[in-house]
Amino acid sequence: AQIFVVDLRRSLLGDVPDDYLNAYLTTAEQAEAAMAGLAGILRGRLPGPDVTTEQLRTRTWWSGPEAWVVVDDYDLVVSSTGNPLAPLVPFLAQARDVGLHVVLARRSGGAGRAMYEPVLQALRDLAAPGLVLSGSPDEGALIGGVRPEPAVPGRARFVTRDAGRQVVQLAYQPSHA
Repeated sequence: AQIFVVDLRRSLLGDVPDDYLNAYLTTAEQAEAAMAGLAGILRGRLPGPDVTTEQLRTRTWWSGPEAWVVVDDYDLVVSSTGNPLAPLVPFLAQARDVGLHVVLARRSGGAGRAMYEPVLQALRDLAAPGLVLSGSPDEGALIGGVRPEPAVPGRARFVTRDAGRQVVQLAYQPSHA
């Protein structure tokens, strides 16, 4: 795995082991360049006409590490001037096939309006799994028809296409004591 961390507030600094960290991106400009580069790699992983059915089934027509894009405070990353993750949108529908994983975290305030932003809209249209933690129900349905609601710390609803809605309890243990 190679992990690209987009973290404008630097709250995840040092949390990803160096062996897996491809890039720690703290500005929109850095993120834009890294995502454009990643999109180029993913484009080369798209199956061509010579790929067999068996290769498609086993995903063996390309080799290399899986790419994980982890974005903290997504609401700070997207701005009126653009979204550094936009180059990944064409690959989201085939993410499993090209080895792409995207993890976005954002505050719930304003999330209802943000769901129409292109990256979030694509993830929503693809029924990507998600967690809905505590928040205001006024935001409306965010993931799989689930509205946020006030909850105890760590209580969330995990929503997937296959399993539907499940209540889960998350725990946090700091890696730096």
